Amino acid sequence: MNIYDKKQVKCSVCGKFIGEIDIKSSIRLPLCEKCNRNEKKIIRKGIDSILVPVDISEKSTRALDAAIYFAKQLGSKITLLYVIPDLKVGNRIFMKEIAKELQKTSKISLKYAKDYCDERNIVAKQMTVRGHEPEEIIKISKKSKYDMIIMGSSGKGMLKELIFGSVSNFVMQNSDIPVLIVKEKSAKIGTKTRLKQRKPNPRHGEGRSFSKMKEKAGLK
Repeated sequence: MNIYDKKQVKCSVCGKFIGEIDIKSSIRLPLCEKCNRNEKKIIRKGIDSILVPVDISEKSTRALDAAIYFAKQLGSKITLLYVIPDLKVGNRIFMKEIAKELQKTSKISLKYAKDYCDERNIVAKQMTVRGHEPEEIIKISKKSKYDMIIMGSSGKGMLKELIFGSVSNFVMQNSDIPVLIVKEKSAKIGTKTRLKQRKPNPRHGEGRSFSKMKEKAGLK
């Protein structure tokens, strides 16, 4: 082996000169001894925990499908969140009845979501809070340090979103972590769609022969 069979290399992190290696070496990102030790100490962050706001709707089910897919592929843990709206001051008796209905709805929603996960062999935690839904989703995602938020969207359209607002839009704009918005009419994540078979092209042996086409065009 002569000097032309070697090349000088530097650490790919700090730029320190390491030495010489074989020119045919498969090493692409060489590291010095110090950087190599530091690299081993680094904990590579994955999607370990997913927050899924739920209710009783098709969009919520589609979001659950996506969360379950991620949980199975990456081993992520799922937390189901239901936000009970804060009631404004009003008639005490009337508000008490509404509060009961909201509490009942939250239990039904979480039970449905929990059973949906259980049927697919996914363990999910449940959480109920009171407040303004989009703000609570952001607050909890930061406080508990979730890695991802997956939520459904009904796709109300630009005009309705401008008038009534959008929970998913608020979460996307204010979240510090990745947010996956699953449309209500979207296909279930993880399923394969069958490709339609293309009809045979008449030009490829199914129609007129080349000689007849030439004859019609007046060619010999």
